[in-house]
Amino acid sequence: MNKNSSSSEKKIVVLGGGTAGWLSAFLLQDYCRKQELSVGVTVIESSKIPMIGVGEGTTAIFKTFLDSFGLEEAEFLRETRGTIKYGIRHKDWRKLGHYYDGPIDDPHFLIPPVGEDGFEYLNSYCVAAGHSVSETHLFQILLSKGLAPVKAQKNQLISNHPFLHAYHIDNALVGQYLLKKSKGIRIVDGVVEEAIRDSETGHILSLKMDDGDLIEGDFFIDCSGFRRILIEKTLGNKWVDYSAELPVNRAMPFFLNHDTAKEIPTYTLAWAQKCGWMWQIPTQNRLGCGYVYCDEYCNPEQAQEEIESVLGHSIEPRQDLRFQVGRLKDSWRHNCVAVGLSAGFLEPLEATSIHSTLVQLILFAKEYLSAGLNGDYSGREDFNQRIAHQFDDFRTFLNIHYVSERRDTPFWEFVHQECLGEESIDRLQQWEKSLPKREHFHGFLSGLPHVETQLYFPVLDGLGLLSQVAARQEMSKRNLKRQAQEELKQLHSKYKEMTKGSLGHREYLLMVSA
Repeated sequence: MNKNSSSSEKKIVVLGGGTAGWLSAFLLQDYCRKQELSVGVTVIESSKIPMIGVGEGTTAIFKTFLDSFGLEEAEFLRETRGTIKYGIRHKDWRKLGHYYDGPIDDPHFLIPPVGEDGFEYLNSYCVAAGHSVSETHLFQILLSKGLAPVKAQKNQLISNHPFLHAYHIDNALVGQYLLKKSKGIRIVDGVVEEAIRDSETGHILSLKMDDGDLIEGDFFIDCSGFRRILIEKTLGNKWVDYSAELPVNRAMPFFLNHDTAKEIPTYTLAWAQKCGWMWQIPTQNRLGCGYVYCDEYCNPEQAQEEIESVLGHSIEPRQDLRFQVGRLKDSWRHNCVAVGLSAGFLEPLEATSIHSTLVQLILFAKEYLSAGLNGDYSGREDFNQRIAHQFDDFRTFLNIHYVSERRDTPFWEFVHQECLGEESIDRLQQWEKSLPKREHFHGFLSGLPHVETQLYFPVLDGLGLLSQVAARQEMSKRNLKRQAQEELKQLHSKYKEMTKGSLGHREYLLMVSA
């Protein structure tokens, strides 16, 4: 496998050329190159299967991905019609007329937690004082004011923050951008008719195409989305259903025009509705939107009627999709790993899809790929358990979003009565007595980012699920009130200086897209 070895080149075949497929090809090829592994990468995608670019949100790990590969943000935004994302605005989730923001920066990067248990005293002080925890976040300021992540200083643009922001993208363009940046990847335009397997081991040997060609491979990455052509239809797999906790099962995507009189939002809007919720994701030229709903409580015609009533005008749905919420029992079977939607799907709340795709790929490449290419699958069970845990944690996080005061429709009454999961109940009971701490979350992804206190605090606080009494007791016990007041005052002073001279979001996008 070393470049000086006489071994023949190994072959990785990626089935699917969407966002997950091209992230897979890009990351795995680069990893093999850096590790001096003699590997050829093939991507199979079909021009007969169109993609609908309705807009998708990333998490901050995508910024890490761009930076690690030397991909310039300005070029990326220009090529994908992307925008900046600092967090998510949740509207009408707790109750009608209420909203809260979930900024994704971590102020404890600047002000470290205290104690061995990782006590985040700034968050706790805000809860104890009856303030929103978003007051500790620089991204709350940038989000609220619609500012870019840069400011003008001495005729130069420099970053105005030390954190990692995220992006809104046209997902149909991301694959094209990564294709342009990739070199040496073989591309096959066609449809897979059959997978040829070894009669003894059951491993996939090749894929038979609709034109009769055989695409041989040593290892296969299934990025065929909901079809799960290899990991499920070919290799068999059990489905772990999350619908008892996440009952929405349909999505109706559509586009809206920007209000040119207003700033382009720097947040994803998640707007709770009668039977689910609506997303609005701003790209440079439009809002990619959709209604995610439960068809036990309304049909597609009623869903469209509701959204049109809420918006005050008609919409043109791109389609209406029915989906399963859950994951496969095993993301890795035989010589095939499922990535992205092929591995599992949770509703698009909190942008878990691209995030989990990147985490799966990075973890697999760093710890399992080299052995797997050589036929050593001893790490398969370990990988499957870690990815299953990742999905399960996301399920619980999203499930807690539905702990609401709303009882105004049959859907919201149903989720209140029937949908709170056991792990959600356990966590909420724990956090009634003691606020979330870093020790409550166990690392199992080799340091890769996952849902922990940074994401939980704004959601729990926004939904009114954190105990002011418990916060006051902990602050008093640790005698940290005065320190927290002073630190928060200094943070706000720093934030004011950091954001001084920042460009507006639209101004920045026009500049990078020129």
